[in-house]
Amino acid sequence: MTSSERAGITRTLGIVCGVLTILIGLSCIFTPIATYGIVGWIIAVAMVADGASKILLWNDYRKMGVSDVWALVGGIISVVLGLVLLGSQAAQVAVDVLVAYVVAGWVLAAGCVRIVRSFSMRNVSKITGSKVLGTNWDLMLAVGILMVMLGIFCLANPLLVMITIGWQIGFALVMGGVGLITTSV
Repeated sequence: MTSSERAGITRTLGIVCGVLTILIGLSCIFTPIATYGIVGWIIAVAMVADGASKILLWNDYRKMGVSDVWALVGGIISVVLGLVLLGSQAAQVAVDVLVAYVVAGWVLAAGCVRIVRSFSMRNVSKITGSKVLGTNWDLMLAVGILMVMLGIFCLANPLLVMITIGWQIGFALVMGGVGLITTSV
């Protein structure tokens, strides 16, 4: 097979994968709650993989004579909880809802931090008399207030957070598919 034939196959595979990624992304955009529903699966698989790697590392360290029993215990707990999460629809729903509330709380906390920082920026501007330092403190204050309001709204409406995260996953996949196609052409 010549290099131009390989390049043609690579180009074709890139375009096909890009189109499939775009289609999956569009599916995620049109079904954001179903898309968000995989968050529990992703966390469960990550827990099992993390626990398994800790157990394997513990075994390697044990062979070297430097094992830590707590690493083994942590690995076993991760695997067990990951398997419970994989096997329990109720646990996955609980994790999904918890993630939505954590994201909402994160937006709320980030807004509070921006509000506090804006007043620090205002003080820097007053103290230094600088035309550059702290001149946009009012903009940061406005963004902080908007983030606090959004965080409170999201805490009251976790379903909105779930839909938004589902859309973000879909848009990311669409952009990734477009990137695959453009680099393959």
